[in-house]
Amino acid sequence: MVLRGYAYANDGLTISMKAMHTQMAMLNVHTDNIANYAVPGYQKKEAVVTSFAEFLGPNAVDAATNTEIGRLRRSGEPLDLALNSKGYFQRLSATGAIDLSRDGRFELDKDGYLRSLDGKQILSASGTSIRFPYIPTDMDKSVKISPNGDIHLYNGGTGKATLVGRVGVANEQGAIATDADIKQGYVEDSNVMLQQEYMAIMPLRREFEANRQMFILQNDGLSRMIQELGRAQ
Repeated sequence: MVLRGYAYANDGLTISMKAMHTQMAMLNVHTDNIANYAVPGYQKKEAVVTSFAEFLGPNAVDAATNTEIGRLRRSGEPLDLALNSKGYFQRLSATGAIDLSRDGRFELDKDGYLRSLDGKQILSASGTSIRFPYIPTDMDKSVKISPNGDIHLYNGGTGKATLVGRVGVANEQGAIATDADIKQGYVEDSNVMLQQEYMAIMPLRREFEANRQMFILQNDGLSRMIQELGRAQ
């Protein structure tokens, strides 16, 4: 025997709960963007909701990466590189893993290797680590990096330039990009627009609160129904 009122209330509770889970998953995407606003090279995520979200709950929400170029800010540091094109720098960790990043704030270690600020070696277009033959005393005058990523090291005494290597820029699939546009002395800030993120959060919070109130009302109604059934028996 199926009690129709009980089944309806139970279904209503489930739908409200899944709706809240969906809205929480979407809120998390926006709050992550806000938290990473000040991270150079960060690319904001956009919540993508599939069909039948009210039945799938948080499983209906996926985060797609927005690949628009962020704001380029001049830093004046000779080893700061910003990508004015699509693509990613390739970084080699101590474990041998390669990851992709648009954060182009680099430095030289004591052995002359070009590294990210968290210690990962930067790979060239040929897939090898970039190593300077020596560490220049005046980076501003000695290190020149062209838009295609070629690194030239100028010797003030001889007036000669040495090609150290070419900074590798890869696409999302890891293939080397041939149309890279690198700006030396710049940092790419995140492409997050705070106003847009806060504006997107407001309706989600209202919808979450509406579903929460609906859940409370349905739960109270279901509790009263169970109590009445218990007294009737």
